Amino acid sequence: MSEAQHAPEGQVIEGRYRVVSRIADGGMATVYQAVDERLGRTVAIKIMHTQLAQGPQRDQFVERFHREARSAAAIANPHIVQVYDTGEFDGLDFLVMEYVHGVNLRYEMNQQVTFSVRETLRIVGETLDGLASAHRAGVVHRDIKPENIILTKDSSGKRIAKLGDFGLAKNYLVHGGTLTGANEWIGTIFYCPPEQILDFKHSSPASDLYAMGIAFYNSITGQFPYDFPSREECAQMVRRGKRPRDPISFILGDDKPIPIEKRLPGIDRNIAKVVNAAIEKDVKKRIGVAEFVKAISV
Repeated sequence: MSEAQHAPEGQVIEGRYRVVSRIADGGMATVYQAVDERLGRTVAIKIMHTQLAQGPQRDQFVERFHREARSAAAIANPHIVQVYDTGEFDGLDFLVMEYVHGVNLRYEMNQQVTFSVRETLRIVGETLDGLASAHRAGVVHRDIKPENIILTKDSSGKRIAKLGDFGLAKNYLVHGGTLTGANEWIGTIFYCPPEQILDFKHSSPASDLYAMGIAFYNSITGQFPYDFPSREECAQMVRRGKRPRDPISFILGDDKPIPIEKRLPGIDRNIAKVVNAAIEKDVKKRIGVAEFVKAISV
């Protein structure tokens, strides 16, 4: 059955969730705006794509859905997108989530190119607050990137950041709390720390901090801490018969991250110090979330 045949707009799921309209499509699911008629509130429903639900790896994708629900449900924090319910609709698994009206950080970065230091500190600080709650609950996100940081407004109209998409999360305090799909670690490689690229199962709170540090660096400078070749440079190299260097080789190789003060002269030295410490390749040299939050809150 095609996605068009599964379009649920106007339908009521499980006698409770009336689907209003489609919000967005992702690689794994489509997200719809809906109304929880039992509680009278707007929610978001993420419904798995048909090809995944009927494919050979169905069990793995269904487990990822359920894991997202379990992980988010274990965390109570205003900077985490909450998951309320799970179920099955017409053979497709779904999640019912907090409806967050806003845009993701990647969209804003594409619009603004770079953010002010003050704005970046606020967004990162709030995201880290949510991340710290996840870590206290034993949950490692493993897919921190601008696409998963939502910028919205709270009930008072104040702009806030929320972290979502815990589909790749694991409980690092529980042995075996991870899937082992061969390509599961591949998300946005530019934000992946070396240890996560080498073995996804070795992800820890320090891995999330690395990704958060890269997001901070990228949003404030418009660049990454490595001189990855641009698409145009890659195309030119291919035309000359040369093979462009793989971004993974920068992360796993001997290249050292370019200090943020080289990209942004004049940045506060203390802030530069903690950002540089967050993106250390050696996990043992990275600072912790609490230290990062303390430094950027000054």
